[in-house]
Amino acid sequence: MIRHAALTDPGKKRSHNEDALLAQAEHGLFVVADGVGGRAAGEVASALAIETFNTCADELSKAVTAYANQPEWYTRNQVLELLDEVCQRASRRVYDESEALGKKGMTTTLVIAVVGGGAAFLAHVGDSRAYLIRDGLIRQLTEDHSMVNELVRTGQMSYEEAMRSRYRNVITRAVGLYPTVQADVMSIEVLPGDRIVLGSDGLSDPVPVDLIEEIASQHDVETATQQLLQASLDRGAPDNVTVVVVEPEATPQTEAARARAQVMENLFLFEGLPFHARLRVSRICEELFFTPGMTLVTQGDPGDSMYVIVQGRVSVTHDSVQLAELGASEHFGELGLLEEADRSATVIGASYGSAIVIRRAQLADFCQRDPDLGNQILWKLLATLGARLKHANAMAARHLIPSKELAQAKTITD
Repeated sequence: MIRHAALTDPGKKRSHNEDALLAQAEHGLFVVADGVGGRAAGEVASALAIETFNTCADELSKAVTAYANQPEWYTRNQVLELLDEVCQRASRRVYDESEALGKKGMTTTLVIAVVGGGAAFLAHVGDSRAYLIRDGLIRQLTEDHSMVNELVRTGQMSYEEAMRSRYRNVITRAVGLYPTVQADVMSIEVLPGDRIVLGSDGLSDPVPVDLIEEIASQHDVETATQQLLQASLDRGAPDNVTVVVVEPEATPQTEAARARAQVMENLFLFEGLPFHARLRVSRICEELFFTPGMTLVTQGDPGDSMYVIVQGRVSVTHDSVQLAELGASEHFGELGLLEEADRSATVIGASYGSAIVIRRAQLADFCQRDPDLGNQILWKLLATLGARLKHANAMAARHLIPSKELAQAKTITD
């Protein structure tokens, strides 16, 4: 059962409410929209966006059900593609209405969570936010599409300066500004006790994140929602305030989900990336289950994928000679992400287990969808491969390692 609560309020300094929300537990759909453009404009934009998602609720629910029945990479990404498509429909609808009304700049933010099958699927445009409460700790699931956040991200402004900036509410992406919009979409496996908090900037601006964490983690969802709204009102509520707290059903595969999350956090490609960035990247990660004796890659075959062991062990052999046995969080095949080269080793399951697979075509597609984050990952890949090859060449030149170990170093990279 999905537990949830949702509230919206004009705040203490606005005469009308340009925020809008949708909370449909029967479809697992929760949406917050913060309209921009003033009376009879911002509230129209947010209402149109909410109406668009309300119209598509059944369509989204069916996609999540398909994932729940067959939780694989393909069905997961079908939900994400549909979420993005509905954001495009909303943007087109708001844009067309702004043209018809002669109200250029009538736009809205959006943050959406669709839950079901032990997962939460999210989409986001603007500076409304989604947070995850897990084990009593808060993590921001979205990255503000705002002028000051971009300055903070690039080191041109401190967080404290951003909070005082007169431009802190200037957003760089909005639904309806153009017929299409770039939405961030992501998914996360739900663990027992997880909660998702959606809120407009009327919550996140005046209420410190540590207080959001404290309130959202220590009360039932109804009380938490009421107290989060009250916390904004107690701090002057200079803007409209909308809060939604959702407690979805958890995945039955808790141990495996935690293992996958740990691997994603430690993998060199994603090292140093914020939590929300790793979630966006997860759309390119397939899962492969293997058994003892199962061949994952064969020496001499062309390769286009990198493998990361989540659970279990695999054996790496070259010309039938075992070079290594790899376990959880270890990886091989990185060069396949850059070029299609023949595999220099055979990799066979040494136990029951699973691996994350990242394919070159999917990485290339992601780099086109999200070029900033994609380029960060490519640079990490090139830097890591360069460092490994430089070290291997230096060691070989000094005759400090035998040829078998050099072959092993090359194999695990290939």
